[in-house]
Amino acid sequence: MRVLEYRAERQDEGIRLELVLKRKLGLSMRQIRQLKYLPGGITINGVQRRTDRLVHYGDMIRVSFSDQKRKAGEVLPLEKTLHILYEDADLLIIDKRAGEICHPAHGHHQDTLANQVAAYLRGKENDPSLIRCIGRLDKDTSGTLLFAKNQLAAGRLAQQREEGTFYKEYLALVNGTFPSPERSGEIRLPIAPAPGKLMTMQISPTGKKAVTRYEVLCSDSRCSLVLCRIQTGRTHQIRVHMTAIGHPLLGDPLYGNGVSVSSSRTALHAWKLHLRQPVSGEQLVIESFRENMFS
Repeated sequence: MRVLEYRAERQDEGIRLELVLKRKLGLSMRQIRQLKYLPGGITINGVQRRTDRLVHYGDMIRVSFSDQKRKAGEVLPLEKTLHILYEDADLLIIDKRAGEICHPAHGHHQDTLANQVAAYLRGKENDPSLIRCIGRLDKDTSGTLLFAKNQLAAGRLAQQREEGTFYKEYLALVNGTFPSPERSGEIRLPIAPAPGKLMTMQISPTGKKAVTRYEVLCSDSRCSLVLCRIQTGRTHQIRVHMTAIGHPLLGDPLYGNGVSVSSSRTALHAWKLHLRQPVSGEQLVIESFRENMFS
């Protein structure tokens, strides 16, 4: 459960509770509508109140977020060491290794990072929670992976993503070198599922909008290290876009067939995570950088 508290100030005197919740606690109308029907969801001085009640100076306003659908979304715990980059009351950011799976799916119900996070939170807080993986990574992709600990954080991160204040920067090793005019640019090509190919995407005029910005950091005679930032989160977006401009990722089993340089896995790493702390608003930049990150 996540609890927010606010003591009404003099300028709040005579203002409707609903407006105070929006202005001072940053709640959306949707969140307020959900909370007011929960037992103890919104209280003033310990008493549950309607949101049209007028607030008075000194009132203690308390908002309690609880996961009412916890049992349905509960993930089976798996005891295993997590590589934690950052943690607070709302967020858990881990360093994902290549080969690890983010969330339970067909054939993987108890051996994923979500299972590990469930065990970690249960052991730390003795409180099984819904596991909210924000921005999953492909199995072969390594780097920063974010979990929201509560409904409030998940909702605000979704809003940040729409605003463009929550985003990732990726490092990719791609085949080939870039001529000087093309060492940075923006790829705007729509992406859609490839017909008849499971979990394979393609460039298609009928696909969804996809935008990738890239910058070449360094090159040798065979490959280049590229910094990528995606404005949209389409499946395999960086892999599909870089292949489309003639520079498939090293080791990519789906989109890199027939290229000159190979790798033990798809050479993509979620290097930096930019976001605001969903309650305090503090700007956070979380980085995953290690030697041999593409091995």
